[in-house]
Amino acid sequence: MTIQTGYAIASITALKALTSSQRADSYARLVKSVAWYIFDASSAATADDDLVLLPDDNPSTGRWIKIGGSGGGGSSNINFTGSTICTSSCSSGAGKAFHFDSPQSGFIEIVVDSALAPYIYTVPDAIQVSLWTQEPNTAMYGRQFVAELPKTGGSVFIATDDYRPWISVQARNPGSNHDGVCCTFVGNTVTLLAF
Repeated sequence: MTIQTGYAIASITALKALTSSQRADSYARLVKSVAWYIFDASSAATADDDLVLLPDDNPSTGRWIKIGGSGGGGSSNINFTGSTICTSSCSSGAGKAFHFDSPQSGFIEIVVDSALAPYIYTVPDAIQVSLWTQEPNTAMYGRQFVAELPKTGGSVFIATDDYRPWISVQARNPGSNHDGVCCTFVGNTVTLLAF
């Protein structure tokens, strides 16, 4: 399963107005000048017209969940419980991916270590966050793009489940290619350390 996207939406009001025939589970839409939202057909989260949007037809389940931009805090944060994986080329305690023990949803904070920052190419999509349906691999099988961030990092909403229990972070290296990054995963923070 891959995340499908549609044309950009002008506003949150327009996104909420999409009918059930215009949205499907894992369908993503960019709301111009706001953020990316993904439709979670099983979500019954309380709408707040920012992080969680309730469609205008008021379904009992099905919410638009913000997957980019800033925000989050308190109980809406992910707690990295599971294990750091893909550790062979990383320093002790770091890895290029994380495997969650159980499904979670909420915000993670992407922080770039000052020693790595000069080596990340300066572009709007310098950092990419992905969920995986299988252990992360260089062939990119099972990768599902979640969000992109500038090289300064920021907050991202993710929703793991039994189908997508792995997460990884890539950054643009000096050659301008996205490359796996050695990270630590502590609390709700992913700290990018080195290529």
